[in-house]
Amino acid sequence: MSIIEFIIVALALSFEALIIMHGCASKNPIPLTKGIGESFTIAIINALLLSGGMLLGNLLRFSPENIDPNATSTNSLLSDTDNLVYLGLLILVALRLFFRSGKKSRQVQPYDISRYSTTLLLSVAIGINTLLVGLALGFRIKLSDNIWSATIPLVVIFTVMSFLGIMLGRQHKELRARRYTLVAVLFLLAFALKVMIWN
Repeated sequence: MSIIEFIIVALALSFEALIIMHGCASKNPIPLTKGIGESFTIAIINALLLSGGMLLGNLLRFSPENIDPNATSTNSLLSDTDNLVYLGLLILVALRLFFRSGKKSRQVQPYDISRYSTTLLLSVAIGINTLLVGLALGFRIKLSDNIWSATIPLVVIFTVMSFLGIMLGRQHKELRARRYTLVAVLFLLAFALKVMIWN
């Protein structure tokens, strides 16, 4: 997988962090210096969840890690099974986001993010989708070959998007949460289909 594909995945997943941090910061503003630290914390936890998901996917995959070009029909069937699991997990994440977008104006409960313990719990809650996407990727690619190209874009993009959410929330700027969520759904579906068809 190319770095561009990992950037698209990171963008799709980071919209949730943008929306949640915006909702929290609009009710409980925090200093921007603390916001940078909390944004980086969210990014690191999500990178760990993505890596953990990929590792788990590598352990659970059905086909051998390197399929011989002269693979038997059994190996080919196992590879197809991996592809179906991959596609199913990404569609599951897309559906989770899609149904969340239907909630009226996507109201976010204003958690008090001035406490790091709250931010840690929020990071894990935000990271459920990241974990599922990592699990899906683990059925397609090896973690050891892609760990840096998968995690570095995610850390950078999550940090920027979380901090952007905090800044906009502090200024009480309006955020079209439903639109961002639907864009995330489209990104995930496009990514899933692209990898299935051309990889």
